Amino acid sequence: MSGIICRSLITLLFASVCSVSVQAQFTNRYPKLDDFGHQIYLEQHELPILAHGPTDPAPSPDGESIAFAAQGWLWLLDLDSGIARRLTRGGDVDSRPRWSADGRRLAFVRDTGKDTSLVVMDVAGGDETIINTPAIDLDPEFSGDGESLYYASGQSGSIDIWRHHFASGHSERITALRQVERNVRRVPGSDSILYLDGQGPSRQLRLRNFLTGSDISAHAETLTYHLSADVHPVERLVVFSAPRENDYHLWTKDLDHPGVRKQLTFGEGYALTPAFSADGTSIYFVEADAARQFQLKTVPTYGGKVETVKITAWNYGKKTGQLRLAPQDVRGDIVSARVSIVDEQGHPVASPSDATYFDPQSGRNYFYTDGEEVMTLPVGTYDITATNGPLTPLVRQTVVVRANKAADLALRLEPVWDARKAGYIAADYHNHLNGDGHNRANHGHALRVQKGESLHHMSPMSWNRWERKIDRELLGTQTRSEGFVVSQGQEVRSHFHGHIGLVGVQEPFAPWFFGPRNPTLGDPDLSNGMVFDYARDRNLFPIYVHPASADEDPFSPALIARLPIELVSDAVLEDNFGLETVIGWSSPLGTSQLWYRLLNVGRSVPAMSGTDAWVDFYRTPAVGTGRNYLPVESADGDFATIFREATTGRGFVSTGPAILFELNDGSQPGDVTRAGSHSWSAFVASTVDLEKLEIIVNGEVVARRSSVSAGEAQTMSGDIVLPEAGWVAARVYSAERQTDPWPMMHPRPFAHSAPIWIGERGSSDPEARAKAAGDMIRAIEAAEQTSRDAYGEVQVSTLMDRLAAAKALLRDMTLPEQ
Repeated sequence: MSGIICRSLITLLFASVCSVSVQAQFTNRYPKLDDFGHQIYLEQHELPILAHGPTDPAPSPDGESIAFAAQGWLWLLDLDSGIARRLTRGGDVDSRPRWSADGRRLAFVRDTGKDTSLVVMDVAGGDETIINTPAIDLDPEFSGDGESLYYASGQSGSIDIWRHHFASGHSERITALRQVERNVRRVPGSDSILYLDGQGPSRQLRLRNFLTGSDISAHAETLTYHLSADVHPVERLVVFSAPRENDYHLWTKDLDHPGVRKQLTFGEGYALTPAFSADGTSIYFVEADAARQFQLKTVPTYGGKVETVKITAWNYGKKTGQLRLAPQDVRGDIVSARVSIVDEQGHPVASPSDATYFDPQSGRNYFYTDGEEVMTLPVGTYDITATNGPLTPLVRQTVVVRANKAADLALRLEPVWDARKAGYIAADYHNHLNGDGHNRANHGHALRVQKGESLHHMSPMSWNRWERKIDRELLGTQTRSEGFVVSQGQEVRSHFHGHIGLVGVQEPFAPWFFGPRNPTLGDPDLSNGMVFDYARDRNLFPIYVHPASADEDPFSPALIARLPIELVSDAVLEDNFGLETVIGWSSPLGTSQLWYRLLNVGRSVPAMSGTDAWVDFYRTPAVGTGRNYLPVESADGDFATIFREATTGRGFVSTGPAILFELNDGSQPGDVTRAGSHSWSAFVASTVDLEKLEIIVNGEVVARRSSVSAGEAQTMSGDIVLPEAGWVAARVYSAERQTDPWPMMHPRPFAHSAPIWIGERGSSDPEARAKAAGDMIRAIEAAEQTSRDAYGEVQVSTLMDRLAAAKALLRDMTLPEQ
């Protein structure tokens, strides 16, 4: 019989751990933890993934089989026959198996899409015992005698190592470090364990001795999220996965002589989750192929040829059939699509031809088809949901897969507004290709995602893991396919100075990172002003990315100190940059308030957008969740020409809806109009309900209309009187955050037109300018205090001088006009 072992926490403690911050637009599906500033990093890096091919290999103690995860279930691969037999078959996603020393039990992680628990399964009989706390639980490992289970749990508010005693049901915490501790492995004998610990910029393997009480670092890397390890069954030898630039390789190290390590895999590769064989002579691991499908591999412990472990057949314990997907447009032509499939238990289906993603907002697993897709599935009923981006209403169908037959499914996808037909292209100027996900993505993978999202232009930003410069060799590379373009840029990650994206850069700006509490590898007296100088010298366009997060006004007393410390001063001192007003992880309402202040002091700052998503991460919203729609004469124009439309302030930014704003004199966003009476019109299209359409003049709402229902497109109109100077724009959004906004993925469906300027570009209303300048002075004063607190005794005169110079210019703007 299944047993359930639950542990209670003090209610007040758990409430504080699991509460959702009012500052974050992203709503955590999983219990909240404090290991990272942003929970999404924890979910992306520490939680299991869903993949079609084998992951998490666990060789059995008898040496005859390997347990692994695939397609969301556990499997047992017989090494002689090559046949993989399914061990679990429920609706949740199972992963990360580990054996008891006697080979009778498997412990593993079960993921519901909202929480994780641990399962201890009797392999022969299939009975399961569940160990579950109200928090995230991960990475089980049996003690050598089998009487206890080590595991990672967030029940204290941070992920620590715990030990559960089976007979008594008692659990105790055995580590309490600052950040994540997990991936426990028993060391030969009974006195020690090895585990992973994340401490700020460092990830390390720590060796804890229960007899002596010592807890020491056995190996350290810099910000290496796949530092997974295993310990030899007899020797004090550890194998681990660690990076070289974009690649991950396997290394071994003697725990008693940690100064030397040996590399086992070479070339371009992404070797993950190593595990020793029962006799310790070989190491099993997984690696994704060109289609991002994981393959099970092995290498001799002391070095040698890497070989692929063949799986000759998959035994589901029931018959299988085929599902043939053929998404089509209104003409009947096969198109790319975003697809989510679940069986009658709600178990997600993984893609056999590309990566499978998890939407952290709605909880759906999804993948992309590129033309017709044929899948082999256990017989049963399946629910399919498909779209071709945020403006294509969801198509839902149910299909029955029968034994030894093919079920054909033609999904007809039709947008409520076709951007290309209307003379627009969609672009996302801030996302990432690789960021230490579970595979090495390339521009071809990015293009597949773009086509499935109707996202025509994309600029992934190469970035840094401190000393590792991820995707550096791709800077300046452009790849095109059927009118879709990928253009590689750079994100300068200057800590809370403010991150800056550079589109079109050929050679990287350096230093790639700086700022307080970052590793100081040189002169700390640095400023984002250097980034602007670099961009100006090379005719680049810098973009301040993810500047604010909350629905609330970022200039409110509670939030003003959270603005990037150089953003406001750079907005005053620099003439050519963009502001990311729509971001995949934060509120466009708050960032719009920041943008309005800049416009009101006469800065013609174009609204930009970016999702800040990753192609190689499996837990991420789709690229294009935040996007610009740009009017173009030809959708086949080159990337630079179309990008200039964004930098001159045309079109609109969006998390999904469309809004086309116009005045009666023909003025459109980016144009200049006259003061006085006007009529206006706004065409709005959306796949979800939108309750609010607002006309904004100099940051104030001057007209409101009720908006559109899901799947509708309509034009609304009205009359306004414009002042002598300033700007006018339109925005539309949902009144409440959405828990499931699909086909959009942002919890706040939102679109905002670029401004139409009054009189001349950069004009400003005196009253609005003075008020905005006063708010910006307060922001700079908060930045000065933040800088002093963060840098302490370190002299940063370059930064402080720029803050003072900008504040002086703003004070002139608060004075009455002569």
